[in-house]
Amino acid sequence: MSQIKIKKLASFRKIFGSPSGKSKNMYVAVLNVQDLPQELEQWLHINPREATASSGVSKKIQASLVEQPEAFVFRNRGLTIITEKVEFDTQENVAILEMHNPKIHGLLDGGHTYRVIRNEIENTVDGRDDLKNAYVRVELLEGFSDLNEVVDIVDARNRSAQVKEQSLEELRSHFETIKEVLKGQSYSDRIAYKEIELLEDGSKKDIDIKDILSYLVCFDAESFSDKKHPISAYSGKSSALRHYADNRELMTKYTVLLPKILQLVDTITREIPESYNFQGGRWGGLQGVITEKESKKKIELPFIGGKSQYQTPSGFIYPILAAFRSLVNVEKNKASWKSDPIDLFEEVKPMLAEAIGEQAIEFRNPTKLGKDSATWRLCYALVALEVAKRGY
Repeated sequence: MSQIKIKKLASFRKIFGSPSGKSKNMYVAVLNVQDLPQELEQWLHINPREATASSGVSKKIQASLVEQPEAFVFRNRGLTIITEKVEFDTQENVAILEMHNPKIHGLLDGGHTYRVIRNEIENTVDGRDDLKNAYVRVELLEGFSDLNEVVDIVDARNRSAQVKEQSLEELRSHFETIKEVLKGQSYSDRIAYKEIELLEDGSKKDIDIKDILSYLVCFDAESFSDKKHPISAYSGKSSALRHYADNRELMTKYTVLLPKILQLVDTITREIPESYNFQGGRWGGLQGVITEKESKKKIELPFIGGKSQYQTPSGFIYPILAAFRSLVNVEKNKASWKSDPIDLFEEVKPMLAEAIGEQAIEFRNPTKLGKDSATWRLCYALVALEVAKRGY
C-alpha cells in the first residue's frame, strides 16, 4: 500500500456517495498547481494515453496555464484519480489517498494536464509567482478494487477521444503472456501495447501490438484451415485485435511461437525480393513496391536487424507468412513447430516468390492481392505440399 498526500487544499468536498451503501464515493478537491503531488508519477499506468509535453494538447494546456493562470481551474477539466480509500484531515487540510495496485489505482484522466504542471514546476527553482493564482481541480473516485470495473470507467471517461481497444486490453493485463515470451528480444522495448507509449528519449515506440497480433492470428491453426484463411489479419488490424481478445485462451497457446513468427516476417520481407530477382524478375517494377532509391532510405527490419532494399506492400507478405501455419502442431493447450519455419522457407521461397510475383503482375493492386483468397490458398498449398513431402 502507498499513501499520497494532497496538501494545502483550497477546497475539498464529498459530492456523492453510492446509494447502494457500498463504500464508493466521489470527492472534488481544488489545490494550487504547485502543490500537485510528485508521487503521482508512480501511478500513471491506468491512463490509456502516455502524455507528452510536445503534443498539441499539452501545448494548449501549457499556454492556458502560463498566460491566464487565474482562469486555469475554469478552463481545464482537471485530473481524475481512482483510489482505494480517501481520508481528509480537517486540522491539517490534507487529503490522504490510499493506493494499493498501480494496475487499478492512479490517474485515469488528465495525463496531459499533470505532465504540463509538473514540467512547469520542475523547470523552476524557487517557485513561480505567476503560478500562485493557478489552481487545478482533482476528482477522486474512492472504493474501487476490481480491475474490470476500473477498465470500464477508464473506457467510459475517455469517450471524448475514444480509447483504442488495445489500451483497454493492456489495462486488463491481457498482453502479459506476449510480454513474457518476447522478453529479452532486441525489439521488445519498442512495442507499444497502449495507444501511445514512449521510449526513454521521449520518442514514440514504433512497433504496434496490433501488427504483432495480426501476425500471430495468421498461425491460429484451429480457427483457420487450408480452405479458410485469416485474410482479415491483413485487411484490418482491428479485426486481429478482436480475434485475439475474443479467443484469448485459444490464442495464448500460440504466443510461444511469436519469436520465430516475427523472425519469419522480416526474413520474408528481405529475401522474397532477392529470390524473385534471382529468377529473372524485377521486384522493384511490381506495383506498390518502393525501392531504396525511390524512398531515399533503406527499410528497417526490426525483428532480425539490418535493412531491406525494398518497401514491400504488406499484401504481398501476409499470404506467404500465413502459409507456414501448416507447419504448426497443436496438442491440447500447447502449440509447437513441426520444424524450423526459417529452414523450410529457404527451401520454398523461390516458388513463393514466383507465385506472389505472378499475382502482383495480374492484379496490379497490392490491396486487392492481399484480400484475394486464391492467393492465400496458393501460398498455403505450396508450403503444405512441402511439409507433407518431408513427413512433418
